Amino acid sequence: FCLFYLFWLREIKAKHLLENFWMRQTQKPVYQVWAGYAFEAVCHKHIRQIIAALNIPTAESISAWRSSNSLVENISGAQIDLLIDRSDDAVTLCEIKYTDESFVIQKYYAETLLAKIAAFKTITKTKKQIFMALISANGLKKNSYSEKLISAVATLEDLFK
Repeated sequence: FCLFYLFWLREIKAKHLLENFWMRQTQKPVYQVWAGYAFEAVCHKHIRQIIAALNIPTAESISAWRSSNSLVENISGAQIDLLIDRSDDAVTLCEIKYTDESFVIQKYYAETLLAKIAAFKTITKTKKQIFMALISANGLKKNSYSEKLISAVATLEDLFK
């Protein structure tokens, strides 16, 4: 509620809103961007529940990760929304996505995820096994790309268990 208030209500609380104002707002790109940031903030407040939902036995450290494209030649920049460094010689890279429906991984997005994994491996020089997980408000629609790339999924419902 605080995120909603600070972004949406603080500036308009004294104005008279027309009918269907809120429904119209949800159709605008600014709403989708805000919802994504708000969902990511909620996820970072529910790390314990995410770890349980992803069936991760032990986690040593939790962070986000970002690289710029200038660090290594021929590697473009990459951002990992949530990185779970595990004590079982593995790392889980988590993508956080807010969508109104189940998230669908298309070919272009599968290529983006593979590029992120490659950048992470190259830049960090990790020898640990890499897993890719998805944290999505409404789950993941299974297809050939998701089956190949995603090892586990956590949903909005999982955050509040």
